[in-house]
Amino acid sequence: MDKNSALSAADWFSEGLKCFRKPDGIAAVRAFEAVIKIDPAYRHEDGDNPYFYLGKISEIEGRIDDAILFYSHALTLDPYDEESLIGRGSCYTVKKNHEGAATDFKKVLDIPPESRNAPLQHVLYAIAENYRQQKDFPNALHWGEKALSEDPNNDRHQQLVAEVRKQMRDAS
Repeated sequence: MDKNSALSAADWFSEGLKCFRKPDGIAAVRAFEAVIKIDPAYRHEDGDNPYFYLGKISEIEGRIDDAILFYSHALTLDPYDEESLIGRGSCYTVKKNHEGAATDFKKVLDIPPESRNAPLQHVLYAIAENYRQQKDFPNALHWGEKALSEDPNNDRHQQLVAEVRKQMRDAS
């Protein structure tokens, strides 16, 4: 891209997407940061914003705290940005903030099913897993059984439910 031309936020966003898909993380970050410098509240016509992509790049690079900040900023622009909720929830899971993760994943369930992209059973499983890691076995079982009912042949869901039931039996 010609560095001398005066680019709009939309131009920089398009460049950021192109670089993100290459993948060329360094150029993508530079482009998305240019968008924010021009218009901190920029949202593409499809609803995407540069903070989500900066969060995703940070998450991929293992900079989880930075990713959480970027996803949080994206969520100030759109509290129901599904990808940012899932991204931040995943980062919270990594950081062992299971309460925050479960809250974000539950908020994904507030998105109407016809508008939601994430498969329901995956979101339910993520909620169950975060409760399991908190050792909140009744909630883990509740959400795990919901995930299993959506996808009865899923080995991961079956294993989580069986493990939680065992933990509950052992605790009593």
